[in-house]
Amino acid sequence: MSRGFTLIETVITVVLFTVLALAVAQLNVFYDRTILFQKASIEIIAGGNAIVDAVRVAGLQARRVVATHTFSSVEYSSGATAVVFELPAVDAEGAVLPDTYDYVVVDASGASAFRRTDAAPGSARLSGEKRLTSVLGAISFSYDDPDFPSVRSVTVDATTSAATAQLHLRGQVRLRNP
Repeated sequence: MSRGFTLIETVITVVLFTVLALAVAQLNVFYDRTILFQKASIEIIAGGNAIVDAVRVAGLQARRVVATHTFSSVEYSSGATAVVFELPAVDAEGAVLPDTYDYVVVDASGASAFRRTDAAPGSARLSGEKRLTSVLGAISFSYDDPDFPSVRSVTVDATTSAATAQLHLRGQVRLRNP
């Protein structure tokens, strides 16, 4: 008499393997969702921090906030969605160049925030544009004085968001070089 598997043994084996395969597939889906959430969280935290840090770094070096400045034939104005800082230009040794200024603007365009630098001739700073984040939800700036040359404190509110997460950051900087 030959011994083989009965129909019920075969069915039970197939069901057990199916349950195991589904469990592994669910773990893979859960893992993918977790990774997606972690990547989005890192991106929004890094983007929000980059905006606040850009304002703080420029503000601490700034001589004043200016109403407008033209960068590469585009005029930027300080207001609710942008801030333009005037910084004393410095040479390669760190010495301040007399009556010479660099300009830094932090602004938003769509879902991106940028820091744009317009360096004076002879300045050690480099002119250019840097994207701070591409997950911007909203940005706003407020000032302690409506007259821009008299501003001594700038507050930035930035919201960054991705498909699975959102972050709101607020930072305030007091100008040190009035």
